[in-house]
Amino acid sequence: MNAITDSNEFIHNFCESRLTNNQPPEMYNSYTSLIITFFPLIMGFPKNNIFYNVACMLAFNGVASFYYHYTLSWIGKQADEISMILATYYGMWGLLKMYYINSDRKMLNWYNGWNTISMISFLVFNTVSHYDYLFPYLFSIYILTTILMIRTVALKYNLVYKPYLLTSGVGAEAWIVSEIYCTEFTKYGHVIWHLLFPLGFYSLVLAYDNHLKTMRITKHSIPSHPSINNL
Repeated sequence: MNAITDSNEFIHNFCESRLTNNQPPEMYNSYTSLIITFFPLIMGFPKNNIFYNVACMLAFNGVASFYYHYTLSWIGKQADEISMILATYYGMWGLLKMYYINSDRKMLNWYNGWNTISMISFLVFNTVSHYDYLFPYLFSIYILTTILMIRTVALKYNLVYKPYLLTSGVGAEAWIVSEIYCTEFTKYGHVIWHLLFPLGFYSLVLAYDNHLKTMRITKHSIPSHPSINNL
């Protein structure tokens, strides 16, 4: 049967459905997914146009993830995972722009070019059902690269980042444990992922966005040709 229509033709990385022989719906996973949509709606949207796209992807992802977990369908899987990939892409782009804001634009374009190529390559592999098992590994690489950039930006501007990453890390660890030791108890690990992973990263996006706003205010408050009174 065609892998696009048969949910059993591709891999689901969720303990909840493994306990029911991959039969939908995943009640806990599906309804807790909707919380992801409410993070930007409640916490607010970033002012920076690139980080704003991260918020849009999260708002979409909550609904897409709900549909995926409720139906375990191929189209749901793609909607869920593509929005995760794009959220990471925009996040990395925003971090690069933040780091090189007062530097040579060529470096920003160079590194974001590779970011774009990585995103497109990831999407291509992810939309081929034969390679769908690679998603957790490729996404982990993408996230780890983003974390390195988060740290690099934080060190440059003396920003707090560890508490946010710790929050997301606990969510990620809960999902990993639920997959390795899948039981009626650990199946809630993916629920914890839905709560903590986006909460940590989105809180960090808002914190970095706020710093960007402060940088712009400071930049515009400095006269390009200071008068004697300003010296």
